[in-house]
Amino acid sequence: MALENDLIDLNDIGEPPRHADLIQLSGLSTDEVVGFRSSWASLSEDRKCEILIRLAELGEDNLEFDFTAVLRACLTDGNETVREQATRGLWECEDRVVIRPLVSLLANDPAAEVRSAAAITLGKVAELARDGKLLERDGSRILEALLAVVDRDDEYLEVRRRAIEAVACFDVPVVEDLITEAYNDGATELKQSAIFAMGRTSNTQWLPTVLNDIDDVEPAIRFEAANACGLLGDESTIPHLLDLIDDEDFQVQTSAVEALGSIGGPLARRALLQCLKLGDESLGDIAQEALDSIESDEDPIGF
Repeated sequence: MALENDLIDLNDIGEPPRHADLIQLSGLSTDEVVGFRSSWASLSEDRKCEILIRLAELGEDNLEFDFTAVLRACLTDGNETVREQATRGLWECEDRVVIRPLVSLLANDPAAEVRSAAAITLGKVAELARDGKLLERDGSRILEALLAVVDRDDEYLEVRRRAIEAVACFDVPVVEDLITEAYNDGATELKQSAIFAMGRTSNTQWLPTVLNDIDDVEPAIRFEAANACGLLGDESTIPHLLDLIDDEDFQVQTSAVEALGSIGGPLARRALLQCLKLGDESLGDIAQEALDSIESDEDPIGF
């Protein structure tokens, strides 16, 4: 009864969802999920999406909250935007229970936006498989599902892109071939995804290719090259990233600053301190976050 009352409160479209009502959706039991499904159906599509966005934010900011059961229940919603938002909301979930429904969405959902979101979220789950935090068969299932999407001739480019980016976590020869093929395809969008994937492999064999594109005429390519440098974490890329801090495109500047924060070390720290002196408030805030990240990595318990 309490859960039903909370959902009635959440249906008050005149007010934003209240924190106290939202947290009641954390850690629902199987029986509570059944009740949730029944009451959830009465909410408008806009309200559902508003609630799911807030749940994702709460789950990201507060590790004690677990909205996995609610988000999984919403993966079968009749509205594709709701399904997409629920899929994105599972980004932080590290429970293998989400693998099967995400694979099913990737393979069968009629909406390209949902399939794309499933590929992105499976990419995060793939990182767990890479790090040995999942069963071997789980990793194999994810790998097979992503490869199947990349191989589909009739699949939307956006979905294929996200699948290529996600599958880069797996250190197998076929993935290396896919990245190379995407890079050489000729489509700027696929080249972007290929460069991102190069970084995600954590394999410095891609470093010469990434650095070759770091001063490309296309801002989107420079952005991904800077991002890949951060993912690869090689200090030799820092001088190249320094050049991008003065880039004409703010997103490229941001990517370079964040990459310096990911790489860390004395040289990166000095470069970020210089960013604080440039007088650009927006870039300075990002540089400060990057510095905080470096300090946190070097002294995780705060001494």
